[in-house]
Amino acid sequence: MPSLLCLDLGTSAAKAVLIALDGTAGPQASSGYPTRTTAGGGAEQDPRDWLRAARAALAGALRGSEERPLALSITGQMQDLVLLTDGDPAPAILYSDTRAADEAGELRKALHAEGVDWDDLAGNEQDATSCAAMFLRLARTDPGLVHRARGIVFGPAGHLVHELGLGAWCDVTTASATGLLEHRTGRWSQDVAKAAGIEGQLLPRLTAETGQIVGRTGADAGALLGLPADLPVVLAPGDAGATTLGIVGLEPGDDYAYLGTSGWLATVVSEDASASSAQDTDLRASGQGGEEFSAGTSHRLALGAGASRRSLRISALLAAGAAADWARDAFLGGAAPEEADLLLEKREAEHGRGPTGLLALPSIQGERYPVRDANLRAAVVGMDGQTRSIDLYAAVLEGVAQAIAHAIKEGESESESAAPARSDAASARRPLAVVGGGARSEPWMRILADVTGRPVHTVPVADAALVGCALAAADALGLEHHLCPLADQAGEHIVDPAPPAGPIVDPDLSAGPIVDPDPSAARIVGQDPSAGRIVAPDPSAVRGHSALRPSHRALYAALAGLRAAR
Repeated sequence: MPSLLCLDLGTSAAKAVLIALDGTAGPQASSGYPTRTTAGGGAEQDPRDWLRAARAALAGALRGSEERPLALSITGQMQDLVLLTDGDPAPAILYSDTRAADEAGELRKALHAEGVDWDDLAGNEQDATSCAAMFLRLARTDPGLVHRARGIVFGPAGHLVHELGLGAWCDVTTASATGLLEHRTGRWSQDVAKAAGIEGQLLPRLTAETGQIVGRTGADAGALLGLPADLPVVLAPGDAGATTLGIVGLEPGDDYAYLGTSGWLATVVSEDASASSAQDTDLRASGQGGEEFSAGTSHRLALGAGASRRSLRISALLAAGAAADWARDAFLGGAAPEEADLLLEKREAEHGRGPTGLLALPSIQGERYPVRDANLRAAVVGMDGQTRSIDLYAAVLEGVAQAIAHAIKEGESESESAAPARSDAASARRPLAVVGGGARSEPWMRILADVTGRPVHTVPVADAALVGCALAAADALGLEHHLCPLADQAGEHIVDPAPPAGPIVDPDLSAGPIVDPDPSAARIVGQDPSAGRIVAPDPSAVRGHSALRPSHRALYAALAGLRAAR
């Protein structure tokens, strides 16, 4: 079966796999590389390590395969500053490097003096991790290196494309994370580049499609990566875009929730809606129940160019699973997640599904959404003499779910302002894909379904970026295929909304996250029929949680006001 060779150059390792056009995949191979941290918040990687790891991972993926792949499709970490120089490569400054805080402040002031709002131009709040600020700092600390630069790319995928002799390229998703891309036009900003001292010819070419063929391998691809010559090379979206494509797809309205240590809701919105969401940077309008919207609380990444431009709206919670971990320690004596689930099942059997009546904020270490406030802290409000420890734990899980619900509602409002592609009823029926460790908790998934009012579809997240690579490449090449996002692959086990008579015993829940299935056998990428299940919302519980949502949203501002008054 014809296959696509997919490569993900992630934050700590390169992963590669052959994915056939019927959706089956061969063994996945990976090879790691180190990160060097320095004083003052520095984080760097050696681009030569990227190449070594890519070669090893590709060799592992191709081992035993006699058929030539149709193409090489590449994604990877975003928002790195990689200077292209003659001779030995300079260290890549990573997205997590925070040494350029002073330079970010200077850029903001310089742009403001020219009448340019940097955050509004870029569509995101800019800080020390902006690649423009990184470059300005580097020009001061190592001017010789900057003088030797012949070009810039913004991640290992772009670096690999350059090393293959195909020029300097950047996908628009990665570009929109740099602080150098104009969000509304999808072009490099001359204003920001000038303020940072970046000559225009140093910036890479931008892709115009979700996945774009940027060239073909040459004769030296064998020595560099062990690949044949004349192989099409597709630059897929950066890792955030490729992962979304691999989980749910990139059509407007597609969304998924991640519940790991942190959490987020990722939503694909049309560019018309995203353009109107410049309101998100200065909207202070009060809504029903005292609802207020903070400035710039959602992160935005471009997903394509041309007439079908879309954006990925990411509303991030600083603590999701971390809040649940804290609550188990604080309220349940350090109970394990499985033990806490049993207590939740018992509580539900006694009281039925529905809100605890408590309002909880999960912000144990500050917050990014629905407010951006590093000093905000967690709270549980509404306790009385009947409140028990399991009620407090359930309230924290409800608080995380309410934050996700705020993001869903705001995303729907944006989409409706551009084009009502889906009715409220259709949106309510559409399952919400959920990934991450929190998705293994059946009681939490019932809470999430009841709070959001949508069926919850748990999805195995293994290989999502690689699946996205395959989908991007197949479309770029115009191939007929049977590939689909993981949410469409996962087997669907419908869970009845009625509360269970006893604990649910699901063999998959104790198996842990699906990280790397048996590499010796071909499989449908990421598919594990026992993992994919849909949890239906309970109508009565939905009404109860919906009634509490305005008060929950107002609690963020109320706590901020209390802190300010102290």
